[in-house]
Parts: sequence; structure tokens; C-alpha cells
Amino acid sequence: MVTQRIESVTNEMIDEYVTQAAQATGYENGFGLKGCDLIKAFWWASYCRQSLDEQGNNNRLPDYLRTCALEAKKLAVVVPREYILFDLMTGEHLERPKMIFLRKLMAERRIAGIVFPALDRLSREPLHQQIFELEATHYGVLLQYADAPSGNDPGSQFARTILAHAAKLVKIANRRNNRGGNIGRVVNNNVPAGKTPYGYRYKAEYDELINGRRKLIRASWAVDSLDTEGKVVHASEAWIVTQVFQWIGIENRTLYWVAKNLNQMAIKPRCVKEWSPALISFIVKKHCYTGEHVYNKAMYVPNPNSPIGDFTYAIRRTVRQIKPESEWARFKIPPLIPEKLWDQANLNLAERGRGKGKESKQIDALVRGRIYCPSCNKLMSIYRDSNYRHLIYYICTSRSQGWKHKRCQINSLRIDRIDNVVWSCVYALLKQPEWVYQELSKQDADGNVEELQKRIRLEQQKMERIQYKIRRIQEGYETNPPIYTTTEVNEKLGVYRNLISHAEIEIHRLDDIMGQNNIKRQTKEEALQILESIRDTNLENASFNEKRNLIAKMGIKVYPSEDGKVVRISSILQLAPSSLRLSPQIISIASPKL
Repeated sequence: MVTQRIESVTNEMIDEYVTQAAQATGYENGFGLKGCDLIKAFWWASYCRQSLDEQGNNNRLPDYLRTCALEAKKLAVVVPREYILFDLMTGEHLERPKMIFLRKLMAERRIAGIVFPALDRLSREPLHQQIFELEATHYGVLLQYADAPSGNDPGSQFARTILAHAAKLVKIANRRNNRGGNIGRVVNNNVPAGKTPYGYRYKAEYDELINGRRKLIRASWAVDSLDTEGKVVHASEAWIVTQVFQWIGIENRTLYWVAKNLNQMAIKPRCVKEWSPALISFIVKKHCYTGEHVYNKAMYVPNPNSPIGDFTYAIRRTVRQIKPESEWARFKIPPLIPEKLWDQANLNLAERGRGKGKESKQIDALVRGRIYCPSCNKLMSIYRDSNYRHLIYYICTSRSQGWKHKRCQINSLRIDRIDNVVWSCVYALLKQPEWVYQELSKQDADGNVEELQKRIRLEQQKMERIQYKIRRIQEGYETNPPIYTTTEVNEKLGVYRNLISHAEIEIHRLDDIMGQNNIKRQTKEEALQILESIRDTNLENASFNEKRNLIAKMGIKVYPSEDGKVVRISSILQLAPSSLRLSPQIISIASPKL
């Protein structure tokens, strides 16, 4: 079977696919238009998804886009080019870049509807599909499926739920068939299909059949790569593996030294830009380099101790769970190192790491996880001076990654100085509870709510009057003889529809203002609860844990300057007391970045 392989999709390719889809359906004036005024809220969007893992050998994006164009033509709606969205990701979750953007468009009420070429292009999880449809119904966004009923009646919803469960079963069956096929390969003295470990390449022989089909004869992993004498080629993947075990197992080098040395040699790893200690450790712990490999030995599962978070997003599988030995599939590959060298290298790593850690003693840092690098805006980590053990610093994470060529050059900051400044601000703020309550009482967002609601009602009444006029014009045009000509009807309806569009935009704007006022009111209530909870705290004799809990309750975030002379502090209280007197060279209080 001849298929079209898809490696990556560029914007130029999508533009070509969109043009072809519009031309094939005869809907060039309604699908993939450019230059549309996206401020208007009556445009439609189209969304399709394709998984590179399961459909990498069969590019169906052109067909999906053609189906979307057909549905848009059937509905007589316009889909701008900017709203033709696609993802090359799995359908197990909704944590996809374009899907996140699509949900944002719905929440901001910037689109009127969405076209899907198939129900399983939305999601293969029934729960996620139902949540997405609930959001669309709440925001008034219409959904159109090319292969499923699109109504909101109970019958259509039930049918879509059944189809979503069927799509999930298909996904599970595909995974099981793929795993079973690989185990069958091992039983037949072949190797599983897929990516090979670093240092090997996949080698297969096929028997060509009719109609472009072929049959697998033999599959194996070959060393990457060997010269004519059977020795590994210098700077090849196999040579790097042997050198890594030589450096760590015999010379007892550190992971840090190996990663830095390989980067200085300008040798690139397979899938990332540069070597790191974690990547070297991953190679050293692989037992397959001794010539014995096991397929289907373990799997990764979610950590039950971690919070689930947004369950429409991907649930990270971070815990490696060993499967029963009866499910293992063993096979042999060409060895790169002897068994003794593998044992020695892993023993050296274990001995080097034993007793060299913090010994379960955490360094006391008041704003750990709350201070951000002024250069790269990443969280700063803790660093202890190796020569002067009493000196501890906040340091940018990239500065400690010496194997990288480009690192942040921001100077480290003394922990005691930063913590003292932050606590001084918190202490001075909390010692004035009366002033804090007075400032919070001024942040009243309820005053304009009635006025906003009144203006929204007026706009809705205006829309009702205009819709009544539109119905009168349509009735007059349909009478015999008609009261209005076709030209008069088009002119009047165009004017009235523009008025309705402006009224809808004004209603959305007023709704957004009311939403912002609700956020302000919630923030105020949250701040009052925080102040109530810490009213009776003994600030003078507070312990380190009490100070850290207070800072966590207040939502403190710290943003030092590059020279370390100015520190900006933000809090969910959104307050900056004018009576606070601190040197401007040491600290300044700024509005929070929320």
C-alpha cells in the first residue's frame, strides 16, 4: 500500500492544503480567507488533529481540511485562515497548543462556531469531549461534526458519547495490537519496531509483494556504525557509548565531566541539542549494551501522590512500574561493552552519589520557589559555596549547568540578605492591620455593577427591536406582491445586521468589565481572609516555618534586579503602604505580576 509520509507540517504546507481544499469544494470565498476583521465575533473556526505516532505513514490532513471546507460550505459560514487550526498530537488529552488557543477563542467569545472533520479529531476521551461541548454550550459556540449528529438534544448527545467511547476502544485496541505485534516479532527471532537505543540503528529486510505491499523477512539492530574491519567508527554513536563506559567505569569520571567533554568535542546527541549529566546517566543505566535486551519490561504510570490538576490536560506518567516477568520478551543484540564494565560503571555512579547529598537536611531559604532570575525569568535555585560552607546563595539554575555553552551570567544573591529584606517588608506591612483594612475597603468593585447591568439590558432591548424590524422586512418581502425589492431588502438587512453586531460586541465588552469586577471582589475577599488568619501571629518571635507560611499565604513573589540592588516584591494583597520606609537602593515595592 502506497502512503504519504508526514514528518513535519509547516505553515506553507498548510496554506497549500487549505487552498487545495477550498478549490476542491468550490468554496474559495468562504474557507481559508485572509485579511478578515477578527474583531468581529461571527466567524467560524475549523479544527483537526493528527497523531504523528499512529498516522505518521498516512498524511490525512488534506482530507480533513477538505471535509471541513465541505461542512463550512453546507452551513454557509466563513472560516478565516487564522482560525483553521491543527495539532500533530495525541487525542488522549486536550493539552495541545491549538486546542488551548481554540478554547481561549470560545471563552473570549471571538467565534460563533467550530467545524470538526470527525468526532475523534476532537478527543478520544469521552469525558474530555463532554467537557469541551459543555464549554461550547456555555459560551454559545455552535459545533459541527462531519460524521456525528451535531445537535444539543439528548439523543444527539447520547450518540456522540457512544461514538467517543468507540473511538477510545479503537485507541486501546491499536496500542494492544502494536505491543502484541512487537512481541510476536521477538518470538520469531526479530526485534521490535520503533526507535533503537543510542548506538544502534534499525535494519530490516523485506519481500516485495503486489500492490506496493511488502512482507518482513528479518529485522535486527545493527551497531552504528562499523568500518570495514568491524571496529566502531570514531565519533559515531557506538563509539560514544563505549567511551562513556570507559570514562565512567574505568577512569571513574563524573557525569558532569563526560557531558562537558562531549559538548566541547562538538558531538551532538540524537534528539536534543547538547549533552547533559542526566542524558549520560540514562545511557549508563541501559543494560542492553551488554547484548541482552528485554522488551515490555516496564511501563510508566501517573504518580498517585501528585495532584491531578486540570484533568483535561495530560496526566504525566512519572513512575516506572515493572511488569510481571511472564510478560517480558527477551532478545539478543550485538554487544558494545562487557558485562563487567557495565557493572563497574553503575557501581561507580552509586558510590559517587552515596553520602554526597543533603542527607535529608534542607537549606532554610525563606523565598525558595518564589524568587525569579532577572535575566531569564526562571525560578532560582539554592547554592552553597564549596569553600565557605556558611555562605549560601540564590543562583540561576542555568549557571550550575556547566556542560552548557550558553549560561545565564547573573550574579548570585546572598540568601540572608534577600530573606531579611523580604521579611522586613512583610513585617512592616502586617504591623499595620488597620491601614491595610482601610486600603482594602477602598477597593470596592460593587458600585458599577448595577450600572453595567442596566447598560447590558438596554443593548439587549436594542437587539430585540432590530430583530423585530428584520422580521417585518422579511414578511413584507414574502408577501404577494412584495412590498420591498431585493435591493431594498439587502440594504436594510445589511444595516440592521451591522447594528446587531455592534450591540453584541458592546454586550461582550460590558460582560468582560463585570468579570474583572468579580475578580477584584474575589481578590479582596481572599485578602481579608488572609489578614484574618494571620491577625494573632506573633511576628516578633516567629519561627522560620511560621515566616515561610505567612509568605506563602500572602502569595509573595520576588523579582531582583540584575545588579541585586533593587528587589521588587509582589503579593496578592496588592498593597504598597506609603508609611513603609526602606532604602531605595535596597528594595522597592511594585505592583504584582498576576
